[in-house]
Amino acid sequence: MKKTSIFATDFDGTLLRDDGSFSAKDIAALETLRDRGCAVVLATGRSPFSLRRCLGERKLPVDWYVLSSGAGILNSDGEVTLSRTLSPNDTVVIHNAFLDLGITDTSIQGTFPDAHILHWMEGKRCSDFRKRLAYYRDFSVKIDTPEIPSTEVIGFVHPEQADCTISKLQKNIGKKYSIIRATSPIDHNTVWIEVFARGVNKASACDTIRKEFEIPLNFTAAVGNDWNDIQMLRWADRSFVSSNAPLELLREFENVPSNQHNAVATAAEIWLTVLS
Repeated sequence: MKKTSIFATDFDGTLLRDDGSFSAKDIAALETLRDRGCAVVLATGRSPFSLRRCLGERKLPVDWYVLSSGAGILNSDGEVTLSRTLSPNDTVVIHNAFLDLGITDTSIQGTFPDAHILHWMEGKRCSDFRKRLAYYRDFSVKIDTPEIPSTEVIGFVHPEQADCTISKLQKNIGKKYSIIRATSPIDHNTVWIEVFARGVNKASACDTIRKEFEIPLNFTAAVGNDWNDIQMLRWADRSFVSSNAPLELLREFENVPSNQHNAVATAAEIWLTVLS
């Protein structure tokens, strides 16, 4: 069936419930969208490995996977159709930019699709960073130099430091790289400042899919819940945020119930009404 519209949904905190389950109503809504000729895109900050580990044997009714916040795209068969990486020199520049701001807790992710491989150097190791190292202990590699190719470099900061740090990074390296804010899925408090190749975000990846299907921009919808969704939400013609989103996002975008109460199904029902 020819795809005539796009519906993009975030994963953690939007489609995925807090206990790791999915709402049957949300899944049925995605299936209905596909039946109506809508290309369903799952757009997440997770790497391919992280998503597979979370899903286990479960399958989602999804046509495309935008992963690592837009650094890579997989089709429904699991084939890589887009991969954006940082050169060894880029990785050094970004790592040093964090160091210049006093941020030593950094994680250098392997090249897509192996973005779950975590390279780290000595640092202060905040609690969230230590927990992430433990979670990926089988894929953590201590390195002496950041001069390696990567998908992204992540700096771990306290929420009170986030705005100032992002502002300084934008001033220092923002013209060359994409800087994305995300809330840690581990402690749900620490801010991860993720730096990618220029132009990488969920919006640009979704737009790549849109152009492939030759879908008009006004036939796009998106639903999310966190800062790393903001580019995608501003890209889509109709955007929704779940009620568990930060206040700033709730003020900017149309609100739907939380991930605990069928956020995706509610957004999908509204979008289907628009399409009809």
